[in-house]
Amino acid sequence: MTDLAVTPTVVSALNKARLLAEEDAREQIAFSAAYADNYRGPVLVVSAQRLRRNVQRFMAALPRVRPHFAVKANPDAEILSIFHQQGTCFEVASIAEIDAMLALGVDMETVFYSNPIKSSLSIKHGAASGIVWYCVDTPEEVEKIAAIKPDAKLYLRIQVSNEGSSWPLAGKFGASSKGVDALIDICKKLDMQLCGATFHVGSQCTNIHNWVEGIRAANGIFAQLIAEGFSPELLNLGGGYPLQFSGQEPSIEDIAAVINPELDLLPKSIQIMAEPGRYLVGSAGCLISQVVGIATRDSARWVYLDTGVYGGLMELSQNFPATLVSQRTGEAGVWTMAGPTCDSIDVLGKHRLPINTEADDIIFMPNLGAYCTTCACDFNGFPTPTMHMVD
Repeated sequence: MTDLAVTPTVVSALNKARLLAEEDAREQIAFSAAYADNYRGPVLVVSAQRLRRNVQRFMAALPRVRPHFAVKANPDAEILSIFHQQGTCFEVASIAEIDAMLALGVDMETVFYSNPIKSSLSIKHGAASGIVWYCVDTPEEVEKIAAIKPDAKLYLRIQVSNEGSSWPLAGKFGASSKGVDALIDICKKLDMQLCGATFHVGSQCTNIHNWVEGIRAANGIFAQLIAEGFSPELLNLGGGYPLQFSGQEPSIEDIAAVINPELDLLPKSIQIMAEPGRYLVGSAGCLISQVVGIATRDSARWVYLDTGVYGGLMELSQNFPATLVSQRTGEAGVWTMAGPTCDSIDVLGKHRLPINTEADDIIFMPNLGAYCTTCACDFNGFPTPTMHMVD
């Protein structure tokens, strides 16, 4: 990819994008600020208005793409209900998530089971619950499903580049070209319906070309399926649509401008869907935490929060983008940030906070509506963040 020339126009555009990202963070802090005044422990404040707006924006940018919220991003019942009311469908990965769909009363034929490796028990539960569509990327998974639900519709997960993603998913899942051939062979042998293709560009992806590569690869798979006697019906674009941390991440409109022309080349008979998780819920949630202690270790300054790796901030320990805003003002400095537990892995990397930071300071963390409360546990007796909805 060609680097941008650093011209006044480019600098102006980058500054504007950064300011928009900062404005977005301020909006999240504003709707959560009241919960800092009477602080009782870490809390994730979620805006219902932002949830609705995110769905509407996704649908407007990608009119041919049917959004299926990735339930794992935040399975809170109230969040799922809001998305259901807004017209989204859903993607699940476990028995608990299937049960959440049953409780919500959704049409189970619109629920897609996208975990490429599923237990026999969960496949049986999905089949009994009315799920029709199942993801596969190995012959063994096809055999497993065929023994339980021979009339299932299968969609094939293929490998694509995860370059430019903050949380790559390639390697654990996705069939190579050789793997695709093996899957086609086993589906023909077992008379299974191989009806679609899917891919995942990696979480918080900033490289739009990954989607282009995936769409083109899937189109090639469709030609191969037709040649083998199958009838393709589905293209699943997966997730990875990024939030705005620095302002340099592509917006959903930027992504749409590039991939919509690619989608227009697909036959109208192909149902196009996607699995946005972080995009739909992430910017609707702001985590409020508190400094419980500071320390100087030789020349290094440490700040300890009341929540950490075990309290919903696992991604920060892997250098995932983050925005931290302190209620305290002043010159910023570099701190090593850690959680409250006695475990040495509970360290969250280096972050900028005011150099005069003290215990009991309140810290806001925008863009944490996804993979925060759902990834938290009460290890060492420290409470997980509670979640509160505001309109």
